[in-house]
Amino acid sequence: MTNTTIALGGRDYALRPLTLGQLRVVLPAFARAAKLNAADGIDAAIDILAAALARDHASLTRDALLELEVLPADLAAAVARIAELSGLVPKEGDGTGESPADR
Repeated sequence: MTNTTIALGGRDYALRPLTLGQLRVVLPAFARAAKLNAADGIDAAIDILAAALARDHASLTRDALLELEVLPADLAAAVARIAELSGLVPKEGDGTGESPADR
């Protein structure tokens, strides 16, 4: 697994592969986001971001994230990068056609 970068509020944040503890928070939040309305989906996205950023960017708590000026497209892109990093979807440009569990 490799590191990735997400952009939030005009700043880039590096992320390492997620720990099992981070995955315990991120995976249920992705499941919630998949079946919720827009407002609840944003809350799930914030939970995903907070968990993924916690190890390397401790100051970006859930409350701090709520104060960031983030465009919806940037929020969606950040969550998509975290989905790749957590192994939920293949990385962009990964032409293998295999799911991460097949590797």
